[in-house]
Amino acid sequence: MFQLKFYIFFHLIAICCFPVTNEFIMKMIPIDSPDLKVIPQGYTSHERHQLFTNISLSRALRYRKNLSPNEIKTPMYRVASSLFVTRLQFGDREGHEGFYSPYLLLDTGTDLTWVQCEGCNPCFELSYGNFPYTESTSFSRVALNDPLCLPPSFDFEGSCGYSRPFGFKEASTHGILGREEFYFASEGGHGIAYSNLLLGCGLVNENFNFLLNNGHQNVIAGVQGLGSGEESIISQLNDDIKGRFSYCLTPLTRQSIAEPPTMYFGDNAQISGDATRQVQTISMSSHGLYHLYLSSISVEDYRLDIDPFIFELDETDFTKGFFIDSGSPYTMLAKSAYDPLKEEIIEFFRDEYGWNPDPTRGTFDLCYSVPDHEYDEHYFPTVTLHFLHLEYGEVNMVLGKDNMFQKMTEEYGGNEGFCFMVVKVDDPGPCIFGAFQQVNFKILHDIYNSALSFVPQNCLQNS
Repeated sequence: MFQLKFYIFFHLIAICCFPVTNEFIMKMIPIDSPDLKVIPQGYTSHERHQLFTNISLSRALRYRKNLSPNEIKTPMYRVASSLFVTRLQFGDREGHEGFYSPYLLLDTGTDLTWVQCEGCNPCFELSYGNFPYTESTSFSRVALNDPLCLPPSFDFEGSCGYSRPFGFKEASTHGILGREEFYFASEGGHGIAYSNLLLGCGLVNENFNFLLNNGHQNVIAGVQGLGSGEESIISQLNDDIKGRFSYCLTPLTRQSIAEPPTMYFGDNAQISGDATRQVQTISMSSHGLYHLYLSSISVEDYRLDIDPFIFELDETDFTKGFFIDSGSPYTMLAKSAYDPLKEEIIEFFRDEYGWNPDPTRGTFDLCYSVPDHEYDEHYFPTVTLHFLHLEYGEVNMVLGKDNMFQKMTEEYGGNEGFCFMVVKVDDPGPCIFGAFQQVNFKILHDIYNSALSFVPQNCLQNS
């Protein structure tokens, strides 16, 4: 059982006396926030979309074990990244609680939280120094016989060691598996501390490239794992937060960076809506991904001819299926699902408005040169994802214009137009339900009940 205590979040010193509550929050800082300095100043919107596409591809391809050469030739596909970063606080030193406060990639596709530690060799550069785990009085090593010393763990200097590939499987981290005291914020301005949470202490970190800033200005120190496996804080804190976390993503525009979304855990993870709007999900302790039962896709009222096999989970190596991943900027669909969707959208615009694709725009596979006023005034087709709930049957998620298309005028020097914001990957996938398509939906993960709930919501006004 984890020891709880409360503290003033901004100072992390004074112990406070507030009623026990099983809830905390994390800020979801966009990877292109100026504070992170990951993206160079002067980066154009076109370059930003290309970068987000590469992040999406990188996250999709890391699940693939057999890759063709044309999928790996672009170096940017090899980045270790996520759309969102969070900032944590952990460790106790000389009465200073939560003295180390790193930025970590927020990753629902990874279980273990890890950070680069002092004494690493090799290391990636980090602007504010590595975690001095030997100075933290709350850090302890996990014993080899501990139930959470799970494969592929190994003997590291007499205690449990961990080893993880990351990104495109060229990057990897190895080191000590430890336990540490973590400090989380709460909505009320105070916080909560949990002791004995797992923390990977990275001492051998190879080939890490956190997007475009790989030098001394890099602020990303590791990964915050939010998968469903046993090593995730979601599972470790199950008695307290009941496997619940939620978020409401704001539009992926430069304007939304100023007020990043918030991820809620435990009692704070609430959603309003009726019970039929639930999507069944699989909780995979050994892999940590969140798989959804997608059966088919419709454009308007026309159900596309897509073999549902492409969305089914391949339980042998988890390289095929339909996974929800807020760390992927855009939705990725396998070719056999993407092509029918693309063709139906082309047919809709051609029949309704006489619009034909413009292959010269280039950022995405399907783009149009159309005046902004026509984009604003015209009706666009809805795309419906048909999910299955094992109790209620079919559950539909209707995606409108703002979840499927985006104006691309600035990207092309004032040449007005828009693009279809879904990216194609080779069969068999995997298919990934990305952040752009989740915008303005309140999403609740309920791992304890193997369910995912959603409801449309204006996330800028009510997150």
